[in-house]
Amino acid sequence: MKGTYQCSHSELSWSNVGEYQQQLVGHGELLLLRLHRHRVPATFSLSNVGTFIQMRTNLKVVDNSGAKRVMCIQSLKGKKGARLGDTIIASVKEAQPKGKVKKGDVVYGVVVRAAMPRGRCDGSEIKFDDNAVVLVNKQGEPIGTRVFGPVPHELRKKKHVKILTLAEHIA
Repeated sequence: MKGTYQCSHSELSWSNVGEYQQQLVGHGELLLLRLHRHRVPATFSLSNVGTFIQMRTNLKVVDNSGAKRVMCIQSLKGKKGARLGDTIIASVKEAQPKGKVKKGDVVYGVVVRAAMPRGRCDGSEIKFDDNAVVLVNKQGEPIGTRVFGPVPHELRKKKHVKILTLAEHIA
């Protein structure tokens, strides 16, 4: 599978573009697709399809611990990157003046929103607009007392029930 791939416009529409991307994930080439409606070639880069939260990724903090933005240092459990529900080690890059954590602190966090699509058991996908994290201590208990924005229910499988109870909306 090298070079550029062309699909006839009769096979492809906006509804099954994701299907073609899923089949070719991991090959890293560009896929040239001719869309039926517009009859204009559209180029999709497959290098961003399988990305996840990795080292040096900036994440928004969605709890009231005092941090506003953190940068991922490492994903726990020896993984290359983190997905929804995984725990990371991060450095606080931006913080509120009177918060529980300060700028420069090294903290643990649970990924509660990721821009990478994640498949669900019922066949649907969930994808968020931003990468967000909730700060936790070493035992996995949240530092803050509130969680803002939607949180996926997949956290229940990863044993982060306390985060779900603090969340204002479960997606």
